[in-house]
Amino acid sequence: MIMSDYLKYRLQIKNEGKPPTQKKVKKIAPFSKKRQAANKVYAEKSRPFWKNKPCQIRSPVCTGRAQGIHHRKGKATIADLLDERYWMAACNFCNAYIENKDEWARKMGFKVSRINQDC
Repeated sequence: MIMSDYLKYRLQIKNEGKPPTQKKVKKIAPFSKKRQAANKVYAEKSRPFWKNKPCQIRSPVCTGRAQGIHHRKGKATIADLLDERYWMAACNFCNAYIENKDEWARKMGFKVSRINQDC
């Protein structure tokens, strides 16, 4: 963008004859301090939960060996993230299958509603 002479003049007046300064760009943190602390706790607890264990889901695309954790209730809140009652050792293919086949997952009990506590 080319600045007109008038705009340059106005900027000089505004900045008292100094060249215009640029504001420092502040990076937004990807996680809050509270969530960062919860993620540390989760990292310590989760690896032993699934490491060297079989996949508990056994969908039609299962590889048989767990590669991570499936959170039946999701990970939206810190309480849901750290609640081991809703964890299942799962392979990546089964985890993706659950996300793509919502009706099947709910019928099989691999997804639990966070809203309706009766489910």
